[in-house]
Amino acid sequence: MKPRALTQLAWRGLVQHKLRSTLSALGIVFGVGAVIAMLSVGEGARREILAEVGRLGVTRVSVRAGKLSEETAHDARARQSPGLTIADARAIAEVCPPVLSLAPLRELSEQIVHEGRRSEATVVATTPSYFGTEELVLREGRFLADTDLRQANRVIVLGHDLAASLFPYEDAVGSRVRIELEWYMVVGALEPRERSRRGSRLAGRNVNRVAFIPLSVIPEPSGRVDEIAIRIDEADAVRDSARLIESVVSRRHRGARDFELVVPQELIASYERARFQFNVIVGAVAAISLVVGGIGIMNIMLANVTERIREVGVRRSLGASRDDIVQQFLMEALLLTGSGGLAGIVVGAVAAYAVSSYADWPTALSFRAVLAAMLLAVVTGLGFGIYPALRAAQQNPVEALRHE
Repeated sequence: MKPRALTQLAWRGLVQHKLRSTLSALGIVFGVGAVIAMLSVGEGARREILAEVGRLGVTRVSVRAGKLSEETAHDARARQSPGLTIADARAIAEVCPPVLSLAPLRELSEQIVHEGRRSEATVVATTPSYFGTEELVLREGRFLADTDLRQANRVIVLGHDLAASLFPYEDAVGSRVRIELEWYMVVGALEPRERSRRGSRLAGRNVNRVAFIPLSVIPEPSGRVDEIAIRIDEADAVRDSARLIESVVSRRHRGARDFELVVPQELIASYERARFQFNVIVGAVAAISLVVGGIGIMNIMLANVTERIREVGVRRSLGASRDDIVQQFLMEALLLTGSGGLAGIVVGAVAAYAVSSYADWPTALSFRAVLAAMLLAVVTGLGFGIYPALRAAQQNPVEALRHE
């Protein structure tokens, strides 16, 4: 039988029982929809992570002062750890040749004032090398200079959003701003930088709302810093350099774990492992949903076979072969699961859009997820439709014609 005629015949068989066919396909619809929605959320998160790493750079490493629990703090005091200091930055630069640039920094949360306008901001006290380490881009003016660091000049560089809020109608460079009781000369403003909509270990600080001042302006007698930002010269050297950096800092801290090493490359690998586990769970949910939906398909097809035995007898008496009967009922099962799969894709896409709109969570509908969902639906139709089709084909034509 030609495919077009076979499809039309199978479709007429399903249309005769619209409600029954629709209800039997619901399991496929919700199974495929759930898979599409969950994979869209996972794909959206993956793309956001990769974009964030792309903005940071895969050669980026940072050493941060750890947020210590009472037990860890007691251990650090017992080991007489000096904490994260500028001396650690010097030691890293000396013993790790792949380090292209590094910059120690201290971070404060302050209010910046200009002619009655006030803006809450993160003030980062750092060195001129931070500009290259973080690959910042100037919109106007300049960044911190070595002279500013040596002479403890009260100069400041503003992030894009911060400059726009404090200087909406005038140029920021050359103006003065106040932090607490101290006045600073604005020497530069940065270009805007895209960032993640949510915080994460990768997202870091929002550079658009950061103000940069020389580290020497707010001296710390102990030399402590909150972070050492590091950039490695080659991506292939990042992991080995990270292990060496961790070893150097740990030795200087006498084995105390009062610091945290953040390596975006390793975070990507960790995320991919978690994503694989997530996909396994999604696969299990999909399998259960499709099995339940497939059982519903098999039930409706067996009911169809029982009700249409006389039809089978008529077709066989008019010359239809057993293969024709198998193809007819199998096509009905495929049409049920295929239409259910298509509807499920729409349901999944709408659910993913709802998550993105109302939960502010990134989603991305990938072609591979859609293809996989449709293949699963087709396989379900074949797997659960073959038995009813074979049962219909095995009917004796004479007895089928006598069936009432």
